Amino acid sequence: MKALVRYEDKAGSWRVEDRDRPVPGPGEVLIRVAYAGICGSDLHMYRGVFIVPGQFVSGHEFSGTVAQLGESVSGFEPGEPVTVEHTYCTCGSCRVCLRGDYQLCSSRESIGFDHDGAFAEYVVVNPRYIHRLPEGVALSWGALTEPLACAVHAVRMVRPEPSDRVLVVGPGPIGLLTAMVFRAYNARVDIVGTPNDGLRLETARALGITVIDSAGDEGYSIVAECSGSAGGMNAALKAVEKGGSYLQVGIAGKPVTIDFDQPLYKELKMFGTYCHRYEDWEIALDLMARGLVNVEPLISRTVALEDWEQALEDLEAQKAIKVLIEFEGEDHEES
Repeated sequence: MKALVRYEDKAGSWRVEDRDRPVPGPGEVLIRVAYAGICGSDLHMYRGVFIVPGQFVSGHEFSGTVAQLGESVSGFEPGEPVTVEHTYCTCGSCRVCLRGDYQLCSSRESIGFDHDGAFAEYVVVNPRYIHRLPEGVALSWGALTEPLACAVHAVRMVRPEPSDRVLVVGPGPIGLLTAMVFRAYNARVDIVGTPNDGLRLETARALGITVIDSAGDEGYSIVAECSGSAGGMNAALKAVEKGGSYLQVGIAGKPVTIDFDQPLYKELKMFGTYCHRYEDWEIALDLMARGLVNVEPLISRTVALEDWEQALEDLEAQKAIKVLIEFEGEDHEES
């Protein structure tokens, strides 16, 4: 099979190679990948910000079809269209696992990070984390379930009401998805970016999200910071009203300086959000199936695996929002 392999422990050391098709072991399922989305964390790995030792296949946002069941696995049929969480395993016995927050498990291992990921024609997964695509959700959309589930998880933390006025800071893929999820919960949503966010803000307008020029002061009951920048965080802290909710969605990736007196003086409710849980994926798929979240405008284009490098460069230069690597195959059928 073809796979995009990180072959050396240094930045930029990726290339497409032929690899043996993996065989699912007991309790595993082999997925034939249809689409794999390129995430910001994949860009970080390519640039050497996240170091993963040894030869490795990245990719954790994907959809595909069931190809083969390992020993003792049942309940799935070959050819079923699915998407899969990138959680591969957790300890199952720590406090966070027992309360259902397995994404926070210190022993958690993930596809595309600890196990070979979906920038390949086939990937081995844990059937516990497989989600069938509902009718009306295309395989290409299914590849965006992971970032959408992140947005769902974030929004559910603050429990928005229809009367809430929400600001999303940062119109990247996660920011756009977070705005759409807030809107699906009937909140009133604005979004703000920078002069460099032209394509992203244009997409927000096309999605019917209100774009504003400046966050302003104390106008919002909920502010979701999705940029991961110090500027975005400080703007978000100023924009949230007294007694309101501040939701940190974006990852800074480094220490930042913010005015942390703002949460004190305003008595803000502060939320951090990380990753997702099983129910977030089911809600994400339902939102797509019911037309409450439209991910199609976020897909700038699909590319062949061999065109991966140009895709990464375009994403880094903000010439695209989401690029999907498409793996062709006669057994893939859009649902």
